[in-house]
Amino acid sequence: AAPSRSPSPRMSSFGTLFKVSTFGESHGVGVGCIVDGIPANLALTEEDVQPQLTRRRPGQSSLTTARNESDTITILSGTENGVTLGTPIAMMVRNQDQRKFDYANTSSAPRPGHADYTYQVKYGTRASSGGGRASARETIGRVAAGAVAEKWLKLEHDTRISCWVSSIMDIDLPKDVAKALESDPPTREEIDTVGTLAEDA
Repeated sequence: AAPSRSPSPRMSSFGTLFKVSTFGESHGVGVGCIVDGIPANLALTEEDVQPQLTRRRPGQSSLTTARNESDTITILSGTENGVTLGTPIAMMVRNQDQRKFDYANTSSAPRPGHADYTYQVKYGTRASSGGGRASARETIGRVAAGAVAEKWLKLEHDTRISCWVSSIMDIDLPKDVAKALESDPPTREEIDTVGTLAEDA
């Protein structure tokens, strides 16, 4: 069968009652999301979203990209005076460290392990730099939307979320440690502290 030449809407939008659509390219003007389904009168400002984007910001360890971005979020619509209006919430992070010329060679030789080639084959086109929509930078919109959902869950249902990596390939946490974590889950602050200490070590 011939490949599709137009991206499916499902590629960038998901959810029903809480619907998220992400937008932007890795080295374009910016990236972000539109969140629909948040009720009116929820207290929400950039300060509720920024901590999560700061946690995912690149350049914080030797394991992540060295790209220098502040990832500062701006709420474009859907709130007024720090309170939601019940309308779609649009949020955006402007790209600062744009390096389009770093990807000049990918037009003739796609990067191994990236989506450059598969995107070209599937859609008949692709962003000329940084993977475009297939870049990990696209996750900014998902993180921002998640922060909004987390704020609502905390206020409405006193639900708090924390997570950690328990295994990578064949490397696992010791069974006693994993069991202790499951029976008495640490707070996000405790997890971040341990992660910082591990990186410094």
